[in-house]
Amino acid sequence: MNIVEFLEARIAEEEAAIRDGMFVLGTSDLPEDRSDGKGSLGERMEEECAQKRAIIASWKQAAAAEGIEDPADAEGTVAVARRAMLTILAGSYREHPDYDPGWSPDLPTDVPAE
Repeated sequence: MNIVEFLEARIAEEEAAIRDGMFVLGTSDLPEDRSDGKGSLGERMEEECAQKRAIIASWKQAAAAEGIEDPADAEGTVAVARRAMLTILAGSYREHPDYDPGWSPDLPTDVPAE
């Protein structure tokens, strides 16, 4: 399983869990006027899944144009940057048994002073 297949499977699991009501689907924090919040947690989670799918679709389109079948084979600045987006997305699934530690992104650890 490559990182794209891994991410697509995790997103599908999240979408199924949202549909099955496995997450509390309450509303967001109420605005100052105490009117109903716009958008439920479930709606935001669904939107996040859609955004992740868009990142993966962007990768697939670019990879197909460059003849890249496996993200690990990406070369060049833009291809590597696109692959980095995948590794960052996958990083949130580190605890999953199918996660490959080789996908672990090298994220900055320095926090800028405020």
